[in-house]
Amino acid sequence: MMAVERAGAIAFVEHESLLAPTIVAVVRYALLCALVAVVFIYLRVADENGARADAAERDRARFVQRMEEARLKMLQAQIEPHFLFNSLANVRSLHTTAPADAERMLDNLMKYFAAALPHMRAAESTLGREASLTTSYLEIQAIRMGRRLAFDVDIPAVLAGVPFPPLMLLTLVENAIRHGLAPQPGGGAVRVDASLHDRELRVRVSDSGRGFTQTSGRGTGLANVRARLAAIYGESGRLSLKRNLPQGVVATIALPLAVPLR
Repeated sequence: MMAVERAGAIAFVEHESLLAPTIVAVVRYALLCALVAVVFIYLRVADENGARADAAERDRARFVQRMEEARLKMLQAQIEPHFLFNSLANVRSLHTTAPADAERMLDNLMKYFAAALPHMRAAESTLGREASLTTSYLEIQAIRMGRRLAFDVDIPAVLAGVPFPPLMLLTLVENAIRHGLAPQPGGGAVRVDASLHDRELRVRVSDSGRGFTQTSGRGTGLANVRARLAAIYGESGRLSLKRNLPQGVVATIALPLAVPLR
């Protein structure tokens, strides 16, 4: 009887010793499967989070772009009524002092707005188009100021098709006349020209007005030009003011050349 029990115990121990490696292998396999599952879930969640982050970044970029577009439209809208009201005020003033000149100015205004209105709400323009509109504006002002205003617009033909923000050039010219030439009894001259320097377009408005004053460069028009340049071109677009010799101010818009010249 004792021998039987001893043989049974030995058989059980041998069975246990044979079964243990199998259990260990099963446990290891289960742990490995669990680890693979955890890694798979982690990677899947990471991919989903990455996709959500990318989508959120795209949404943020679109939102920022829409905000910048709305801001540019707002700044542009601040300029347009200013020019319109000033022009109509000039016509009204001339109507009582020089009716013939008032009628001629009104005709020029109608021509100007016929060309300008289709593009005033556009986000882009060309230097040639802006120079043409500015020339029309100067012709209108020449009627009002008579011999007190001389002007010259010199834009090389090769630069006429270069993209240029709407109304910026007109704003600089209007600022030169309003703050530089108009306060002087003898008026003065305005010159508009453009040149290219190392893939940078430079458009200058030079006047022979009264020069810098305590408030020079602080007006709404110039502030809008600077804000729009920063919004469109970042640090690559800038507006600078310097003294003109022998008298007056030179305002220069510098921006990167966006397209190759033909």
